[in-house]
Amino acid sequence: MIENKFETELYCIDCLGQSLHTVVYVNDVLYKVTCESCGKEHVIKPDLPKEIYVRYVDRILSKPKRITKEFREDLSHFLSSLPFRLLSKPYRTYNELRGIFRYVHKQSARKEK
Repeated sequence: MIENKFETELYCIDCLGQSLHTVVYVNDVLYKVTCESCGKEHVIKPDLPKEIYVRYVDRILSKPKRITKEFREDLSHFLSSLPFRLLSKPYRTYNELRGIFRYVHKQSARKEK
């Protein structure tokens, strides 16, 4: 699970003015906006498992097209990288799923406190 934090200046309805905010994206999905002046936090609460599932299905469905494109663009690179990719894909998928479960567990632990 990839969590990206950005700082930007936005209008805060509690401060009634422009102030610095921290914006958090989880896997490119807007998750939380926090005002640095007043501390007000707005959590968007997307259904992260659903978002991740939709993205996985899209990746699976688009894979044949991406492989064909790669095959046509550079056959030698495609053939030379194929054995490594076939062997490493289960490990990469495992790491991605492990990151997702860790993030969901971390978020549920924060809610309990």
